[in-house]
Amino acid sequence: MSTNIVSIEISQEQSDEIDRLLGELDARLGALPVLSIAERVRLVKMGRKNVDFVDRGYRHAEINPDYLTGKIPFEEFKKDVVLGKWMRKFEEKLDLISRKVKDTAILAEAESYQTSRLYYNAAKAAGRAGDEVAEKIARDMSIHYRRNSLPKDETSTEKSSQT
Repeated sequence: MSTNIVSIEISQEQSDEIDRLLGELDARLGALPVLSIAERVRLVKMGRKNVDFVDRGYRHAEINPDYLTGKIPFEEFKKDVVLGKWMRKFEEKLDLISRKVKDTAILAEAESYQTSRLYYNAAKAAGRAGDEVAEKIARDMSIHYRRNSLPKDETSTEKSSQT
């Protein structure tokens, strides 16, 4: 007997509401840039050490903004620091939701595959017992287990040289 771990039903109304909320979220964050792979590779990666470096730089620049040498106004530096921290927290929340979605999809797909296997095995058994409908079902589902959909002699364009 199989165990059904996930048993969630999402109504059409729930699905529509989630789509609406995702659309709204995307619209509200629409000004966010999308980087190319080359741009991602080129940019500095923010590990713990670099985050600490930025925090120290920000604290010092807040007290002594003269050393920014006019290239970047302190307010722009502040916006980047605040936005970066907020985005990381937001990313963590989204990652958790994304993991839950992926894990639920994996579970639901695994359970549906297991149920299909049980159904297939039952149809095979019924087909062997003489049930014609079950035999047709089993034959149709057995395509999944074939390496090629056609027998070897029908897939080959060369004639056998056995004479």
